[in-house]
Amino acid sequence: MIMIWGILISVLMGLYGLMILRFMRGWRLFSQGSSLEISSRMDHEKPELLLTVVVAARNEALRMRPLLEALAAQDFGLTYKRRWEVVWVDDESTDGSAELVEAYAREHPDLLWQVLRRDGSDSYPSHKKGAVAMGIAAAQGEWIMVTDADCVPGLGWCSAMTAALAGNSTVEFVAGPVRLAPCGSLWQKSQAVEFMSLNAIAASSIALGQPIISNGGNMAFRRRTVLALNPYADNMNHPGGDDDLLMHRVATAFGPAAVVFCSDPRAMVDTPPVGALGNFLQQRIRWVSKQSAYPDPWVSGILKAVWLMQALMAVGLLASFWGGSGLVISWICLGAWCIKGWLDGIFTRRAAGFYGIKADWSLLVLTQLWYLPYTLFAGLMGYRGQFEWKGRAYKT
Repeated sequence: MIMIWGILISVLMGLYGLMILRFMRGWRLFSQGSSLEISSRMDHEKPELLLTVVVAARNEALRMRPLLEALAAQDFGLTYKRRWEVVWVDDESTDGSAELVEAYAREHPDLLWQVLRRDGSDSYPSHKKGAVAMGIAAAQGEWIMVTDADCVPGLGWCSAMTAALAGNSTVEFVAGPVRLAPCGSLWQKSQAVEFMSLNAIAASSIALGQPIISNGGNMAFRRRTVLALNPYADNMNHPGGDDDLLMHRVATAFGPAAVVFCSDPRAMVDTPPVGALGNFLQQRIRWVSKQSAYPDPWVSGILKAVWLMQALMAVGLLASFWGGSGLVISWICLGAWCIKGWLDGIFTRRAAGFYGIKADWSLLVLTQLWYLPYTLFAGLMGYRGQFEWKGRAYKT
């Protein structure tokens, strides 16, 4: 039993170590990328709309004001005045947020606005992806950017994200950096470190030409491409995946070179950390539930293998209660867990500078303590496909 357990853990940890080393190489490639300036690559005389920003919002009246102000202040609007629009899709909100957006739009007529209200009578499913799809269908811009109502981008966000599309006709999808901020409590700071590592993996895998994940709080793509691909047609039953599944569909149709991750710091978007533990778990279960819809089995295989490794670690750590050989297995798994935490920490600390996050080893150790049980629980519940989000219950 000890030998079998040791071999399994060693093989899985060896593969995991190779994966992290590969992500480090991807991060190095990503970090070598250069920022582009959109103004040098655009035809200022084209009459049509250049850009549409789509925001899908549900009951965000208390948190959406910073986004509205950030959109109105974009430096993109100074160069391309009335050449871009915001399509705000109110996803059956009950807090009066649609009225607040309409009032804000009247106060800022220099920016073109469409406020679409969902009431359950349209043809799109009642979840975020349905709202995003509705916004894309209504968009008039050559390019489309998507963010969430509780996100806060910097003033150069639109310029930075669209520069990749303007500067290279082969690029069809641009993923953007997202970080959790502001963070006050230790729990929030630990969330931010874990979230940052996921976003850094997204950047690394895209730089390697093997996209894995993306984040719907910050992405851009060509309107004609998405309308032609209709990427949500066969996965609309999954509430999640408005980001990952779209990215994978583009990579499948046009090749991985058509997908890039924006390395311009101006593209950074902040989103608040989740407060209660229950909401955090529901969010992550929602993320896991979309894995069955990934078109690339390689991606699902990686995620399942990592989950299996951590499941073996968790069982092995508990084996000490059996005594005898169980104690030896427990020490083996403890060593593997420490090695995993060390590898994760090295990768995370390399990415921390770009995200402006302090990743002390003490915070990384704390994050590892809750990361193992959380991933096991969220993984199991995610494959079950039941969760609640934004006041709605889902079953995938």
